[in-house]
Amino acid sequence: MDRILVDFVKALRGNGVRISTSETLDAIHAVDLVGYGQRSQLKSALSLTLAKSEEEKSRFDSCFDQFFHFNSFEQFEQPTQKPPPKNPLERIISLSSSNPADNPAEAESPLGQMLMQGDGQALASAMANAASVANVRDIKVMTQKGLYGRRMMMAMGLEAMEQEMWAAEASDDLQEQALARSLRDARERLREEVKHYVERQYLLQASGESRALRESVMRETSLENLREFKDVQNLVRKLAKKLVATHSRRRKVYQRGKLDVRNTIRHNIPYSGVLLETHWKTKRVDKPKVMAICDVSGSVSQYSRFLLMFLYSLTEVISNVRAFAFSSDLQEVTQWFENENIDTAINLTLDRIGGGSTDYGQSLQTFSNLCLNQVDHRTTVIILGDARNNYGDARTELLQAIQSRARQLIWLNPESRLRWGSGDSEMKRYKPYCSWAEPCQSLNQLERFIGNLLRYNQ
Repeated sequence: MDRILVDFVKALRGNGVRISTSETLDAIHAVDLVGYGQRSQLKSALSLTLAKSEEEKSRFDSCFDQFFHFNSFEQFEQPTQKPPPKNPLERIISLSSSNPADNPAEAESPLGQMLMQGDGQALASAMANAASVANVRDIKVMTQKGLYGRRMMMAMGLEAMEQEMWAAEASDDLQEQALARSLRDARERLREEVKHYVERQYLLQASGESRALRESVMRETSLENLREFKDVQNLVRKLAKKLVATHSRRRKVYQRGKLDVRNTIRHNIPYSGVLLETHWKTKRVDKPKVMAICDVSGSVSQYSRFLLMFLYSLTEVISNVRAFAFSSDLQEVTQWFENENIDTAINLTLDRIGGGSTDYGQSLQTFSNLCLNQVDHRTTVIILGDARNNYGDARTELLQAIQSRARQLIWLNPESRLRWGSGDSEMKRYKPYCSWAEPCQSLNQLERFIGNLLRYNQ
C-alpha cells in the first residue's frame, strides 16, 4: 500500500471529502500509471478518481496544494558548470587561479550526496517518504513540530551526514573543510524546509480533525448557545444536504415501487415467457405539506432560527412550507423566506415579530382565523415553543381543532420534560392534542426530528 497516498486520502477525509475504499484503490492504480514525478499529471489523475462534486473538487485542490507542496528546492541545485576554456592560455590562468578551498570534496553519505548534487525532485520524494516513516500525519499539536521535524531528518539520513561533516571539520585538508562548510549550510537549509513541511502537514491534518471535533460539539450544544460558533450555518446546510440526499433516494425507490410479478409475466407472454418488459407496483407519494408555527419571543427565538433554517434548506424534499411566527400575536412570514435569502428572512422575522410578551391563546386564534380551513389530511403542523403563556388563556380547544384537521400535529419544546407544566408552562395541557411532543434542544435532536418527519411522510 502506498503510504503517501494513504496519508493524503486521510487528509482529504478529514477535510470533508468522502472517499470509499474502491476509490482509494482507483487512486492507487492512477498513481501507479502517472507516478509522483509530474505534479500536474498527479493532481489531475487523483482529482478524477477522488473528487466527485464541485465542492469536493475545491477541497481537493486546497488539500493537494498543501500536501504535495514543497518550498523551492532551487537553493539546493548546483549552478551550471562553466565549459572549460578552449584557449590554452586561458586554461593555464584558470588552473593557476583556482583555490582548493573553493572546490569541496565529494560527499559520501547518501543525504550529503543528495544535497550536494542539488536534485530537487529527489529531495521532494525523499522528504515525502521520510514524512511517512516519521508518521507526521499523527501530529496533534503545534508544539510537536520540532519532534516530528527531527524524526523526518533522521529518516532522511541526517546522522550519517553529520558524522561525515564532523569528520571533515576535524581534517586539515582544505577540500574536506570546504565540504564540511557546504554540508553545514545544506543541513540548515534542509532543516528550514522540513520545518515548513511539518507546519503544513499540521495545518492540513489537524484542521480536518479539529473541524470534525468542532462539528460534533456543535451538534450537541444547546441551540440557544449555537450562535457563538461562526460556521454553524454551514453545518446546518450540511446536515440538511445529507437529509435531502437520503430522502430523495428513498423517494425515487418508493415512487418506482415493487416489481409486479403477475403483470410482468402476463405482458411477456408474447415473448415466449422471456422477461423483456418489467412492470412495477406504483404508489402515490405525497410531498409533505408543512406549516411551521414558531415562538420567537426571548430565548426561544434562537431555537426557531434553526428550525426555520433547516426547513427552508430542505426545499428539494419539502417544497410546500408555510412559516408563521409569534410572540404576543401571530403573523405569516412565508413571503420573507420566498423573496429574501434565508439569513435576511430569519433576521426580519426575529426583529419585527420577536420581543413581545408571549400569548399562545391569541396566536392560536390568529392562526385559526388565517388558515385553519387550509389545514387538511396532507398537512403537518409543527409548533416550536416552550408553551409558557404568562398565565393567559391557553385556548386548548383551538389546538384540538387544528389537530383534528391535520395529518399530524408536532410540538417541539426547547425545555426538558421535567420542566413541562412548571410555573406558567401549559405544555401538559397542550400535549394530549399533539401527535408528538418532544424536547428539542440541539442540532442532533432537530436533525433526528426532521429525518423522522420526512420518513413518515413517504
